Amino acid sequence: MRRSRFVQWTICFLSGAISANAQGALQFDAATVKALASPIGPGNSFMKGGPGTADPGRVTIQKATLIDLLIKAFHVDYANITGPQWIRGIGGPLYTFTATMPTYTNRHDFDLMFQKFLVEQFKIILHHEAKSFPAYDLVVAAGGPRLKVSADQSDPTAPDSHYGIPEMDSDGFAILPPGRGSTVASGPKGMHAVFQQYSMPEFGEYLRNFVTPQGDRTHYVVDKTGVAGRYDIRVKFDNRDSVIKAGPDVQAALGGQDPLGPGSGLPTIFKAMEQQLGLRLVKTKDILVDTIAIDHAEQIPAGN
Repeated sequence: MRRSRFVQWTICFLSGAISANAQGALQFDAATVKALASPIGPGNSFMKGGPGTADPGRVTIQKATLIDLLIKAFHVDYANITGPQWIRGIGGPLYTFTATMPTYTNRHDFDLMFQKFLVEQFKIILHHEAKSFPAYDLVVAAGGPRLKVSADQSDPTAPDSHYGIPEMDSDGFAILPPGRGSTVASGPKGMHAVFQQYSMPEFGEYLRNFVTPQGDRTHYVVDKTGVAGRYDIRVKFDNRDSVIKAGPDVQAALGGQDPLGPGSGLPTIFKAMEQQLGLRLVKTKDILVDTIAIDHAEQIPAGN
């Protein structure tokens, strides 16, 4: 039976909680989560600051749903949390979260503090369920991998940097500054993805965004390449299978025309991997993943 990375996080959470009880409960120096009565504009649930960043003693998350906060605290995907619809922002509020902590706090302790804080503030009752999810193996294609070795082979100490709209080169790929980072440019000419200083397991984890219909990450990618080290990866492919398809009403309004246009002419992600990188995505048996089920949570946090 295969186990996902989330199972490891669950074990880490439980053992960490025991350690914290023995040494004194871990907690933020100060923390608040506020429900926004009248949020204006689109959500912005990016987490700023925290361990491994330029601002390690402070974290802010603005205009997030409860599921956004849970995803960041427990390191799970959207599809791995079930519960009432309002936790996804459907009929429920958005929240702003801020916390301060000693600058030497590590990621493990931060996660434990964040989990504990959310459970207490929202009076969360949850349990774990093992569910089956489709999976692919990432393997080396015939002829071997065609990958550019990163100049810096050290393991990054900071989280991955995601760049919105950086400068582009003549081939449509983003030009990233030195260091680990990634960005994906999507448009009529297809997807142009750049991954800098990535290991194969990290690359496989990101590929989940592209192999799942409509990008909901319900499919898993398991690294079976045996390729060690870090690489600078560029791959371009057609994005028609990676975006949300328009409903019948939109198609009718367009007179039966495909709202995604004629397509980019690029290969699918599966063909692009083999042609451009010397790697393959091979469908394999489903894997069991530990998921979180929210049995109860309050919409208004205790501190409000």
